[in-house]
Amino acid sequence: MIPTNEDNSDLHPYRMKIERTIVDKLGLHMYDKVSAVVAEIIANSYDADAEKVIIKLPLGKALAVKKDGKLERKGYVIEVEDSGHGMTPTEANGFYLKVGPDRRKNPKQGPQSREKKRNVMGRKGIGKLAPFGICNTLEIRSAGGEKTKKGYQVTHFELDYDKIIEQTTENEDYHPTPLSDDQTWDKKRGTRVILKNFNAKKVPDKETFNRQLAVRFGLEQRDFKIIVHDIKEEDTEPEFQVGHLDIPLMEGTRIEVNDRPVVTEEGRKYPVIGWVGMAKQPYKHEEFAGIRFYARGKIVSVTRDFGIPSGFAGEFVARSYVVGEIHADWLDDEEDLIQTHRQDILWSSDLGQALANWGQTLLKEVAKKGRRPRREQVKAQFMKVSDLERKAEERFHQDPELKKAVVEIGEKIGEFASEEELTDEDYVNDLSELILTIAPHKLLVDTFKRINEIAVDGKVNVTDLLKLFKTTEIAQLASYGQIVVEKIKTINIFEKTIQQEGIDELELQKILETAPWLINPRWELSVANRSLKTFQEAFESWYKKEYNEEITTTTRVEHGTKRPDFIFLNREDSLILVEIKPPKHEFNDEDWERLQRYYDAMVGFFEKNPHFKSSFPNDTKVILVRDSERLTSATVKKAYNGLVKDKCIEPYTWAELLKNTKRDNESFLIARDSFSQS
Repeated sequence: MIPTNEDNSDLHPYRMKIERTIVDKLGLHMYDKVSAVVAEIIANSYDADAEKVIIKLPLGKALAVKKDGKLERKGYVIEVEDSGHGMTPTEANGFYLKVGPDRRKNPKQGPQSREKKRNVMGRKGIGKLAPFGICNTLEIRSAGGEKTKKGYQVTHFELDYDKIIEQTTENEDYHPTPLSDDQTWDKKRGTRVILKNFNAKKVPDKETFNRQLAVRFGLEQRDFKIIVHDIKEEDTEPEFQVGHLDIPLMEGTRIEVNDRPVVTEEGRKYPVIGWVGMAKQPYKHEEFAGIRFYARGKIVSVTRDFGIPSGFAGEFVARSYVVGEIHADWLDDEEDLIQTHRQDILWSSDLGQALANWGQTLLKEVAKKGRRPRREQVKAQFMKVSDLERKAEERFHQDPELKKAVVEIGEKIGEFASEEELTDEDYVNDLSELILTIAPHKLLVDTFKRINEIAVDGKVNVTDLLKLFKTTEIAQLASYGQIVVEKIKTINIFEKTIQQEGIDELELQKILETAPWLINPRWELSVANRSLKTFQEAFESWYKKEYNEEITTTTRVEHGTKRPDFIFLNREDSLILVEIKPPKHEFNDEDWERLQRYYDAMVGFFEKNPHFKSSFPNDTKVILVRDSERLTSATVKKAYNGLVKDKCIEPYTWAELLKNTKRDNESFLIARDSFSQS
């Protein structure tokens, strides 16, 4: 049924009524993205039985910019034209210009479209106000109604944002301005919406705009298509059709939900249609993220976890890779299931809770399905970027068994590599080096197993045994095995120790001197280095004579309650002076004066004792571990920054040290678990 025009007058042919609560609760700036605004206009076209919608806009261009605090508009307009049934001036007043009443409860409109009986997307008409999130002026031209000899009757008017706000604030109706051919006739029906006078907004590029529109609609109907026409003069391919969002999935992770309804506590079943799975690659675009919910073909919510508490198996994988498309029209049948701004589900409602429980169960199932495919994917990626087979060939080219062990352990550890860090060259190199280090130990374990296997009748064939032992040097393997165990123990100790309040600086020094690989994961233990011990004794003796003060540079000898002033470490013919401060300590001017004295003493010692330099020909430097700095003297700052710039001093915070340690040694923990289970 079409409304009459009895409320119109010659003076004001159009009258817009907006429920006060709409303005008070929402305002007219619900949307601030061009794609979101256009999507709302498209939804109106769909409800008007349109089969085709054409959008004209400048892709990738700014509609307006702010310069020196002033808005500079670029002269663009956005047009959205459809082939729907349109509307007459009377229908515009009776339906379009009334915002707030529920159209689905209105017997003159109802929950379905007029001709195609589509389940309409709109409810209260709020979406027609969406353009005011990006512009100030909205022009509507539509032709509809019954076809006559003259054609279809035209309604043509303009809405002004500032006037709407002004008049609704004063509790007055707003009267849109009639335009040139209002009340005339047109040979074809349909509606054209023109957006003008923009705020400082930019239209996304072609690929982004296509994704943003595609994700907002879950429509796969043959009688509805969306065409985008780029109005930029330089565009060589100005037109394209918005397609369905296609996300490549990990094999074996897709779960169809058509036969898995949402069940409430009362046992009532709510049907759903769609799927959930794991994306093949991490999200590159926000539009691909999470599980999308659609009601009546329009997106109403996106979730990545359904509010599931953390700690479930496969959590990281699920939150990072889960995707899906769920259609549930009942989400928009009950008004209290969609939040007022129409962009999310009310999860706190009873039905919302039932949906959340349903989704959490599904999420765990998907996470379980995706665990193995993702590990295989990460393993393949790690083996490729690490070039581990080539590195094994270079290091163990004479022993094929060792090369095989490198590949086996690389594939096992590669499954657990941190995928987001596989583009970090340092991370990949460190992990590769650790694998190459562990491989001989793995081969030793495997060799002992094979020895047991050949001892069929209690006697071992010496020829077979010799062949097995020739695969590597047992002494070297045993050494590597011990390193693995000791490093794991030290990491666990260090993690607990560094978090304690009032930690003893001496204990930290002991840890670093015992495990220098906490600073650099490939550094060896200094306890076995005789040249370092000789140097330390000579340096301490020389320092006492030069400065009339005793110092200690190691934690390996007893000095009563005195802690070392600093410690020396040795790595690949380099001498490292390590100075540490307790966690949360601010490195100050007094600390600097002491450190500078130690550094100058180290330089002076080598000048007067050049024969010691041959033991450390590569480098001498200082590693400083402190959490923050508070240097007040300009002279001190200049001297300190100069040595840092010249790489004579390398400063770290305890957090940085711990982070690097955990990252570079995660593979040891994986190896420990793998070996214990094998």
